[in-house]
Amino acid sequence: MNLPHSPSFVRDVVVAGGFVAIGILAPGSPIEGGFEAHLGGISLGLGLGWLIKSFIDLHGSRHAPQS
Repeated sequence: MNLPHSPSFVRDVVVAGGFVAIGILAPGSPIEGGFEAHLGGISLGLGLGWLIKSFIDLHGSRHAPQS
């Protein structure tokens, strides 16, 4: 699968990577209790969700009828 180098796809991947990095590097971990762990888990989920959304958009745009 060839990934596009369009500015919108690159932006989506950078945003997803930022959320994942915040989730992993935030103090506390998802297995510990506390508010920081919840923020890390939420941000990790946002990053993975954004990345999945980007690939769904990419897949959908390839199968959409061209006008």
